Amino acid sequence: MRVLHVIPSISPLRGGPSRAVIDMVAALRLQDVDAAILTTNDHGPGLHPDLVTGRWQWHQGVPVLAFPRWSPPVAALREFAFSPGLNCWLARNLKQYQLLHIHALFSYPSTSAMAQSRWAGVPYILRSIGQLSPWSLAQSRGRKRLLLRLIERSNLQRAAALHFTTTAERDETAALALAPPSLVLPLGVHGPDPTQSPEAPNASGPVRFLFLSRLHPKKQLEKLLEALALLQRRRPEATWELAIAGDGEPAYVMALQELARGLGLEARCRWLGFVEGDAKWQLLKAADWYVLPSAAENFGIAAVEALAAGTPVILSPEVAVAADVARAGAGLISASDPEALAQTLASALERPSLAMRASALNLARMDFSWSTIALQLRDAYRQVLTSSSGR
Repeated sequence: MRVLHVIPSISPLRGGPSRAVIDMVAALRLQDVDAAILTTNDHGPGLHPDLVTGRWQWHQGVPVLAFPRWSPPVAALREFAFSPGLNCWLARNLKQYQLLHIHALFSYPSTSAMAQSRWAGVPYILRSIGQLSPWSLAQSRGRKRLLLRLIERSNLQRAAALHFTTTAERDETAALALAPPSLVLPLGVHGPDPTQSPEAPNASGPVRFLFLSRLHPKKQLEKLLEALALLQRRRPEATWELAIAGDGEPAYVMALQELARGLGLEARCRWLGFVEGDAKWQLLKAADWYVLPSAAENFGIAAVEALAAGTPVILSPEVAVAADVARAGAGLISASDPEALAQTLASALERPSLAMRASALNLARMDFSWSTIALQLRDAYRQVLTSSSGR
């Protein structure tokens, strides 16, 4: 079975969806699916330093073909990731694949791949990476409404299946009345050590809160900082610190740092920048709590990575895995407004128990194992191909 995964970027700077597709393809290849990735050399504001363009290469253990991304000078189109080379290659080679798995909407590589697949009669599955949520559709609303009317609604309606990572993400699309069947299948994570046992909670030193994510307004780090300022005023004797790992637009990052200074949190905040690899896992394991008060999160892969490190999480209900966390007793769920969040953080000063850490690890292993997910995805591919051949 030959399956081509199309995504605008595999840069780690683009967050969880871009990182997850590499692990997804690697796991599928272990299940005898001939899976590969077609993408651009996007790397946030720059170009990906590890990707050559125009020829296949092995990248992080999977076959990747990248083409140059062109960013137009018009601000409204800057994130559309134009790539004429990718478009031309796909037109020539699309029919070499039995199925396309497309990741993201409202971006040239994904939009073009779906349109070309429709015209060529090649089935495709779309993973919308949360871009059909009400919050996401409200951002750049005019541009997205125009794209939906011109092409994306047809792309959506002609998909062989729509891949959602949680039931919450699927349910958010109900108002769109989309015809294709839904495939609800989570993403997976590879923990730092699958044989590890939960470590005893740290009993000394400051309570360690960790925010590890792309620095973007959707993540609502501002509300976390405001909640911590309330906590500091109400519990001045409490010892805690906040590590902030992630990067974003320079002006936005500077505004966040200025906010922290203005709130009197400068001494308690550590700004670590973008962190990956072993350093990321060490950071996750060392934290008492991972905190993400996001306004909208169709999955929350960094939160699941925290669980895989044995670190309980504090999530807003809008993070789609929050319901799983609550069910498993693997963390705390709090509204993201500063008052409610401050109260939750105050209770978190007691540090998580060893039992909660064990629940976090168990949830990651049982529900978010790539080997199990890849088997289910392979079976879904087979069902799609069987249904398509019968039409």
